[in-house]
Parts: sequence; C-alpha cells; structure tokens
Amino acid sequence: MRTLLVLLCMLTFSFIYAQPGGGGQGGPPGGGRSMSSSQERPKMVEFNAANVAGIFNYDDDAAIKKIKIKKKDKDLTLKVRKAIEKYNIHVNEIALLNKDNFDTLNVYVNAQMKALQSSRQNSQIGGGSSVNRGDDSDSPMKASRELVKQKIDPAKREVKIAETKLNANLESMLSEKQYGKWIKYQEKLKSDLNPKQETRQNNNSGMSRGGGQGGPPGGGMR
Repeated sequence: MRTLLVLLCMLTFSFIYAQPGGGGQGGPPGGGRSMSSSQERPKMVEFNAANVAGIFNYDDDAAIKKIKIKKKDKDLTLKVRKAIEKYNIHVNEIALLNKDNFDTLNVYVNAQMKALQSSRQNSQIGGGSSVNRGDDSDSPMKASRELVKQKIDPAKREVKIAETKLNANLESMLSEKQYGKWIKYQEKLKSDLNPKQETRQNNNSGMSRGGGQGGPPGGGMR
C-alpha cells in the first residue's frame, strides 16, 4: 500500500511538471506567448474627473512634518493648519458643486476608453491594422478629450486660484527654506495623482502604432 502511494505521488508530480509553463525550463512556446499577451494588455486605469481637475486635500500633519516646523513653534503650526484647512474646505466645495458633472464624465470617458481598448485588442488578435492606424480609432477619444476640457477647465481654474492663495499665505508665514520644502511636497502630491494612467496610456499608444511615436487628460483628485 505504501509503495502504491509513493508511485501515485510521483506520477502526480510528473503530470504537474509537464504542464505548459509549469516547469519554466523546457516549457512549450505557448507559455511565452501567454506572458507576452499579458504584458501587451495592461489593465485599463479608470479616468477620474476630479483628479483631472486637480482636486485633493492636504493632510496638515503630513505637511507640517514635510515642512519641518519645530514642535516648539506652536503658533506657526496652528497658522499653517488653518491655512491648509481653509484650502481643503474650498476645494471640497468645488468638488461638491461639480459632482454630477464629474460623475457623468467618468461614466462617458471610461466607456469610450474601454470600447477603444477592446477594438484595438480585437484588431491585434485578428491581425488587422485599420483600427490601430486609422484616424477613426482616435475620434472617440478626441471627442472625450474635448468634452473633458470643456467641462473640467472651469473647476480646474477655481482650484488653481485656491492653490495660489494658499501658497501666498504660506509664503508669508514660512522661512524661505520651509516654503521651498512645501512647494516640493505640493508638486510631489500633484504628480502622484495620475502618473500610472499617463504612463500606461503612452505605452498603449506606442504599441497600438507598432512602436512608433507614442503618445487621460492630465490633472489630478484624491
């Protein structure tokens, strides 16, 4: 009985090792194609209208830490907190006023992106080139970009005005070195809003055009 059990285990291990891609070495070419297919079809990053408009809140504790305000400077700490809080309230009001608009854009643009991605994948599978190279393939996204610009620019301008006021307020409170740290912190947060989305879209554009010159609307929300 023990011998039979050992033989069964050995046969099971051999079967698993022989599966495509299971052992890595000596695997059939199919395993390689599967990996390549996965790399060529990255998961679509969803469009977020609030991010594009630049809407996000600052964490006052994190900001104070980045600026390196000393604990003994309680008065300065309080002033910075109030300035950031005022900005956050204003930006949240902008987000609330534009919520319905943003929700509608999210549904529309994401549907367009999904349809375009599906068309390109189907064209690649079928060996076609009309979807990848034709001007018609870009028209849905071109219309989406124009709509996004039209609908989001007013909110983006309001956010920029609020940001300018916040920076001017903080510049009057902080030392030159502290203010420099604030600006770096601010730029880092803004650049983190949609980096993956932009990178993947550029990569997808390059692949869809056969590796030619490649290249969601930029911007940002948290």
